[in-house]
Amino acid sequence: MTDYDFPSSEASTAFTLTPIGRIASDYPDKFGIPRQPGLASTARATLTLAPPFDDPLTVRGLDAFSHLWLTFVFHQSPTRWTPLVRPPRLGGNAKHGVFATRSTHRPNRLGLSLVELVKIETHHGVTLHLRGHDLVDGTPVLDIKPYLAWAEALPEARSGFAPAPPPSLPVTFSATAEAALLRRRDGDSLRELIRQVLAQDPRPAYHKNAQNTSERRYGVRLRDVDVRFHPSASNGIEAMHVEDIVVASSPA
Repeated sequence: MTDYDFPSSEASTAFTLTPIGRIASDYPDKFGIPRQPGLASTARATLTLAPPFDDPLTVRGLDAFSHLWLTFVFHQSPTRWTPLVRPPRLGGNAKHGVFATRSTHRPNRLGLSLVELVKIETHHGVTLHLRGHDLVDGTPVLDIKPYLAWAEALPEARSGFAPAPPPSLPVTFSATAEAALLRRRDGDSLRELIRQVLAQDPRPAYHKNAQNTSERRYGVRLRDVDVRFHPSASNGIEAMHVEDIVVASSPA
């Protein structure tokens, strides 16, 4: 596969974009983040606006909307891109054009996410409290626009190779994991976040069909913990089993 950089002739027409703020998220790492917003409705985040965009006047009237579009940068993705990518939804085997996918490996690394607006704080600058997002901690946000259901919800639209949400797997917790959750003030919401994230099966596509996959152990970082899990099967039903939940030993 050929990687591309922007041609030098395009440099003179390039645009400079300034982040208006950054995300603080329940997802310290990329691994485990649902591949679309809304799949883990428990996921929390805040968007703190940076000067000079942190004037409360910039968000006057925004609290009348329940959901927002965020334009952001996939800042942890490489700057190089390829014309063909392998969507995880297709098992990582079929190739599609980059513009026919939502791959993070894009020419301008731009992303678009539909998030729920929970509340707005304007006591010290501007902070938006969000839910149901798919954004890694530290994500630079370039723009905010209110979501208009009457203009942007088209249930009859065709959805290509992703016509329906991905299947949701059962998630089970060991006694050790349940005990760890009981010791936390946010235990209930953390448990639900873990369930929603693991139900999407965050494993790499090439692991899912490999032999002895049940012997592999995985870890995903959520909030301030490492969640240790592995796939399991009972009566032919695949599930994800949480072995332990431990406080992360170092910052993500």
